Amino acid sequence: MKKTIILTWLMLIMAFAAMAAENGVFMEFHRMSKPGKHTQVNRAPMRLPIIEVTYDTDAKTVKVIGDESIDAEAFIYNSVGDLVDYSAYLNTTLSISAPGIYTICIQGNGWYAEGDISV
Repeated sequence: MKKTIILTWLMLIMAFAAMAAENGVFMEFHRMSKPGKHTQVNRAPMRLPIIEVTYDTDAKTVKVIGDESIDAEAFIYNSVGDLVDYSAYLNTTLSISAPGIYTICIQGNGWYAEGDISV
């Protein structure tokens, strides 16, 4: 009986934790290449920075978190392509005011990442 009660409590706790207000945003990383400059195949692995992007549905904000050593800028564009919010630093919180589809772009030295969210 004790095991059943404990299992029920654990399931309830997990259900409440699953209804968090923050949702992760999938980011697709790309390498910027210089056309005409790269004639050889580079077989070295690409080192991607670890960046976490979450959207808070209650506060209508996008939080971008990464290593302090990464030099990057964060942009949010609406579906028309207009700039909605910008930060010159990686660790930042950007706000979204109106509903719609937005593109998050994080641009670093030699790479960029893009992700879409629907508000």
